[in-house]
Amino acid sequence: MLLAIALMGSVLMPTAKADGKHDFYFEASRGDAFYKFFYSTGLSGKLLKKLMRSDERAQRLNHIYPGDKFKIALDDNHNFKKIVFAPLNANPMLISYSKQEFRFVVVNIQPTQDITHSTITINKSLNYDAKRAGIEAEVIKLMVDNFSWEIDFSRDLRKGDNFVLAWDGEKTPCAMIYVGDRKTIALFAYKNLAGQKKYYTSEGKTLNDSFSFPPLKKYTRISSSYKKSRYHPTLKVWRSHLGTDFAAPKGTPVYASAKGVIKHLATLTGYGNVVYLKHGTEYLTVYAHLAGFKKGLRTGDKISKGQAIGFVGSTGQSTGPHLHYEVRINGVHKDAEKVKLSKQSFIPSSAIASFKERSNHVLSELGIK
Repeated sequence: MLLAIALMGSVLMPTAKADGKHDFYFEASRGDAFYKFFYSTGLSGKLLKKLMRSDERAQRLNHIYPGDKFKIALDDNHNFKKIVFAPLNANPMLISYSKQEFRFVVVNIQPTQDITHSTITINKSLNYDAKRAGIEAEVIKLMVDNFSWEIDFSRDLRKGDNFVLAWDGEKTPCAMIYVGDRKTIALFAYKNLAGQKKYYTSEGKTLNDSFSFPPLKKYTRISSSYKKSRYHPTLKVWRSHLGTDFAAPKGTPVYASAKGVIKHLATLTGYGNVVYLKHGTEYLTVYAHLAGFKKGLRTGDKISKGQAIGFVGSTGQSTGPHLHYEVRINGVHKDAEKVKLSKQSFIPSSAIASFKERSNHVLSELGIK
C-alpha cells in the first residue's frame, strides 16, 4: 500500500547520541510522503505495514499537511522506539512500540499565543494518568519531586483534579500547575546564570524547605554523635549509631526541622515514642525516645517547619532523657551534624520583576487565576 502522506521529509537532523537513542526530526513540506521519511531512518517496509494495520488511528498519518512535525526515536541497536507526530492544528499523537506491539496516545495539548499546554486529569493517580496522557517519565518525576513538598500524593489528590503543564519548546515544562477544588499551586521555570533550571512559585521561591539544626531550641549537650560503631548502653553490644543524641530535660519541646508530612507516629521497642517526618521525595527525619507526642497529631498530618511535634523523654531502649534524631536521604542514614541538606532557593532580586511578569502572562494565557 502506497502511503500518500504529505509529511516532513525534507530536513533530517539526527540528534547527538546522549541517552541511548537516535532522534530524527522532520517538518512537512508540500509533496512529502511519510514512507520516504520512515525509510530514511533505516526502518523496514514490513514494520511500516505493521504500523499502518495496527490501529485505525495510524491512518491519521495519511492526512499530513505542510508545517506538521514528526520525530522518530531509535535505540542504539537501531530498533524503533516511538514516533511523536505533532500536527500544526491538532493534538499530538505518541506512537510507541514495545514487545512487538504499537501503543497510541493522543496528547491533550492546546495552543496559546506563545506556549502550548497539556492537561492531566486525575482519575486514578498522577503516575497512571500522566502516562496515559503521553507525558514522559522524566517530567512525571519532575512533577512529583517538586509538588511533594506541598501535596501528599497518597492522600490529597481527588478525582477530577488537574495538572497543567505549559511548554515553550524545551524538553521540560516552563510551568507546572496543580488545580484542585481547594487550592491551586503554580510553579514556573527559571534558569540561573549557570543554566540550572528550577521551579519557583509566583513569589519567586522554590517549594522545598531549608532544614534547621538542631531540632530543639534548648538542650544540654550532644551526648552521642553519628558513629559506625558504638557500645550500646542498654544492649551492651557494639553496633552502629546512625543518629545524633541531644541530652535535654524531660518534657523539652521537639520541633520539626523542615516542613513535611507525618509518615509514622508510633511506639516501637527500640525507638520508643517516635515520629517519622517525610520531606518531599528524598528526605526523612526521625525523632525518637519521646516522652509523648504533641496533642492532636496523626499520621498523614502536614507539619510546618518549627512546629512542635513532641517532647524529650526516655522511652524505648534509652538510659536517660534525650532526643535521638536521624536524617535519611533516599533511605540512607546521614550524619545530621555534617550532611548538606536541601535549601530553599529564591529568584535574584534583579530578575524577580520580569519573572513575575512572565508568570502572570503564562497564567493569563492558560486562563488560570
